[in-house]
Amino acid sequence: MESLAAIVALLFLVAITSGPIAIGIARIRTQSFIRLFIKRIFHGIFITMGTFVGAQWILIPDLPIFPRLVGLSALCTCYIAARNEYFPNFKVLQRLGIKTGKASGHGPVIKWKLRGRSNGKDGHGPEGQH
Repeated sequence: MESLAAIVALLFLVAITSGPIAIGIARIRTQSFIRLFIKRIFHGIFITMGTFVGAQWILIPDLPIFPRLVGLSALCTCYIAARNEYFPNFKVLQRLGIKTGKASGHGPVIKWKLRGRSNGKDGHGPEGQH
């Protein structure tokens, strides 16, 4: 029974830590092809282990809710790590048609215009003041 408990503890450890480790590996930037190759081998190993263990925890019938949540979090973090490494320019919100504005030096993009001029409908004085 002790060996079974050790295996279950090891599977929980893999499910919990493989995604965050893979996210950390994905953040490493390198210019060398050899280092990139080694980085992606280790990244792939952690992604594969986390995905298999997470899917195992989700797909086992009659399992309590906590292991299923651990499996779901493992799958989510492995997805985030894989997307960060192999598809860094994939923007989910832009593909859905949701536009995200970037803040400019003059305040929010929608509220202000360049050179301090506003359209008068933003609560900063009457129209035509500038």
